[in-house]
Amino acid sequence: MTEFLIKSAISMAVLLMVYKLFLEKEKMHLFNRIYLLTSLVFSICVPFISIPSIANYSKNINELPQIALDEIIITRESAGFDIQFWLILIYTSITLLLVIRFIKNILSFVSKIKSNKKIKYKTATLVLLPYNTLPHTFLEYIFISKDDHNKNAIEKDLYTHELAHVNQMHTMDILLIEMFKTLFWFNPVLYFYKKSIQLNHEFLADDAVINNNKNTTGYQNLLLKMASGSHTVALASNINFSITKKRFVMMTKTTPRFLAISKQLLVVPVMAGLFLISCADNETKPEPETNSVKEIPTVIEEGTVKPEVSAPEADEVLNPSGLTKQPEYPGGMPEFYNYINKNFTIPDVKENKVLKIYISFVIEKDGSMTNIKVLRDPGYGAGEEAVRVLKSVPEKWIPGEMDGKTVRSSYTLPITLNIGD
Repeated sequence: MTEFLIKSAISMAVLLMVYKLFLEKEKMHLFNRIYLLTSLVFSICVPFISIPSIANYSKNINELPQIALDEIIITRESAGFDIQFWLILIYTSITLLLVIRFIKNILSFVSKIKSNKKIKYKTATLVLLPYNTLPHTFLEYIFISKDDHNKNAIEKDLYTHELAHVNQMHTMDILLIEMFKTLFWFNPVLYFYKKSIQLNHEFLADDAVINNNKNTTGYQNLLLKMASGSHTVALASNINFSITKKRFVMMTKTTPRFLAISKQLLVVPVMAGLFLISCADNETKPEPETNSVKEIPTVIEEGTVKPEVSAPEADEVLNPSGLTKQPEYPGGMPEFYNYINKNFTIPDVKENKVLKIYISFVIEKDGSMTNIKVLRDPGYGAGEEAVRVLKSVPEKWIPGEMDGKTVRSSYTLPITLNIGD
């Protein structure tokens, strides 16, 4: 979870910085809208994608496939003060309150729609409110003052502005960012995203008005008149949102096509780089060891068809699946697994991790375990600890036999470490 939060936060911050530096000041509002929404979804989804790294491996200890023992799963249990429990409790409580507020805001619009007179207006529906308010939009509904409507006191440009919000479905963008804020309220970058998205909505709506009336100066004067300190409405698109120099400058700005395309193409390597960094398998590679085998050999699960095995040479290491008598651990395999589970010391890793180790060993003719080698080491000292534990196994095995002769045989043992904070 910690890794997801870090990766998504970094991705959001980098993509927002690119927007602020290169895109926000250019008149390509539709592209910017798509970019902002894509950045959010990309940043949330990309940490869940993993691209496994490719490692170079050396030759295995023998040419025969080894038989894989059952996987051992070792979990570190938290002790004492359970900080994770309290963090989850705090997160759940705050999130629940924000969900309730989110639903309450939506229901307030539903209540206004149901309890007030409605009039069809082009592609939208006007909702006439019994108090003074500036026009604002939610979904396909435009909320206006009943008195202003009856007195024809609402400028045509205001209707055009709000219709742009309706036709371009800006409410859906706001609902999306609000849902992200509700779930990831602790991420401050999301609050900057919401402001950027809403400001871009106003750029789009302003463009619609100016393209319709061709009177930039008159529309700017109307906006100044509207900026009288009226409060905005949650989840709604408001005409007086951030009436700043940015909006006025954008109304008269033009962006050359070549410059726009160049800046849009800049997004591709940025997202590709973040994708590769976030998705790459970030397992810590172990230091090269002279006694380590770097390849996980082909393994045969217990219960599969046994390969044909020719008469063994004196010191040949055989695959147990082809033996006439399998090696046995005193007390049975559960006793072997239990010993490793009890004696394995979990690495001191300060985050949630799942570490997978593959280790091989040879059972000699006298039942001792030799040639203990790490086939896959996730780092953090896990491989070394696995070798230590196997070397400390006190009991000797009952060796395997081939046609009545005691032989050497090899096994592969997978170990999974579930590490929690």
